[in-house]
Parts: sequence; structure tokens; C-alpha cells
Amino acid sequence: MLRISVDIPWKCNGIMSTEMAENPHGKSITFLRGICNSIDEIEFVESSSIYNITVRIRGRSGRHYEVVASRPVGLFMGVPWETEVTGAAWKSDFNTEKSRAYTAKLCLNIHEEKQHLPIGDRLASLALSLHNDIKLAMDIPLVAQFIVCPRNELLKVHIFQDEMIVTTDLLNDEFYDEEPSEFLDSDDEFDFLESIANFWHSQDNEEPLGLESPDGNWARELEHDIMRRYERVND
Repeated sequence: MLRISVDIPWKCNGIMSTEMAENPHGKSITFLRGICNSIDEIEFVESSSIYNITVRIRGRSGRHYEVVASRPVGLFMGVPWETEVTGAAWKSDFNTEKSRAYTAKLCLNIHEEKQHLPIGDRLASLALSLHNDIKLAMDIPLVAQFIVCPRNELLKVHIFQDEMIVTTDLLNDEFYDEEPSEFLDSDDEFDFLESIANFWHSQDNEEPLGLESPDGNWARELEHDIMRRYERVND
């Protein structure tokens, strides 16, 4: 998972001092808020703790993402921030514990070259990448797998990883004690390209999302199909 490290400014009664707001961390949070305020699909979720920063994003695919950066309480602890990305088909799936069962984690290790930057800058960069998730899916297959995964199937998924898709059943069965063949991977029983080609129909019963391409470039076809539906919905 993405790990980032930065010093934290002092915050008293929910108000950051002018001096602290001018340090690198404070400036980075101001920058992050500016990004959120300028793009309707990126939301800064207010928190009572300076050790927990949450941003929610609606991708161009129509999928939703929640990015949470956190670290233990303690201003001078030299521990890194931990960033977790969770994806959902519906924005409302983030609202309750029950609906969060339909969300899944995404193990993203992107922007590693930016680890020297303050946390706000990193989150802004990550949020912009997730906002353009269709382009991101061209480079990171697990994002494409998440985008095409039906909401009901997300109920069975714990985390999308590069190596495999870990299901809740595997976790419940203590999957780390099983043979590697027991794991779910993209070439086995969770083969999106063959099993869910007909899952995504628009409200007016248009043709299903096409995942096959004559030249085998399914990711590019995926991008075109998703963008076509996105544009129709927003016309």
C-alpha cells in the first residue's frame, strides 16, 4: 500500500495558525482543498483530527473512490502516513457500515516518485489520477478490473491487487495458509473478460459493454465504451 511521510502542523480548536498554514504541510493542505473546491467530483471530507484526511472522488468511469490518509497521534512521531484507497460503484456505499460491504480496497502504489512531497500534494495528485480513472486503468490493470466489476460482485471482493484479487471467502478461510492454487487471480475463476462481458447495460437497454477487441487491446476498447456511456448519461 502507498505509504507517505511528512511532518504535521499544530492545530488548535479546529483552526490552523497562520504560521503553521504557511509551512509545507499547511500549504499542501491548502492546495488539496483548492483542488477539491475547483472540481465538483473531488470532495474534501472534513474531519476533527489532523491525523486523518479523507478525500472522495468520482471517476470519469462513474465509479467512486475514497482516499484516507492517516497516521498515529503524536506530532513528533517519525512514522509515515498510511494511505488507503477504497472503491465503490455508488457514492452512497460509503455512507454506512452495511453499504460498505459493497466496497473494495484498491492496492495502488502510484506516484512513488513523489514521496518527498507533503501529504496534501500527494493526495491531490492521487485524487486527480483517480478522477481520470479511465486513463489510469490503461496503465494499471487492477483499476480496469475494478471499473468493470459489477456492484454485486464487489460484495465478494476484499482487495484488488496486482498479483491477485483477494475475496472475502479467502480471508474467512485463512487464505494465507492455503496453497497458491487456492488464490483467485485474473486468469482463473474471476476472469472478467469472459465472465462479465454482459454485465453493464444502460438504462435504455443498449448493447452491453464490449470487452473484446479484434487486436486484443481490450483496455482501449473499455475506455471507449465507458466514455461513450458516460457522455450519453451527461448529455
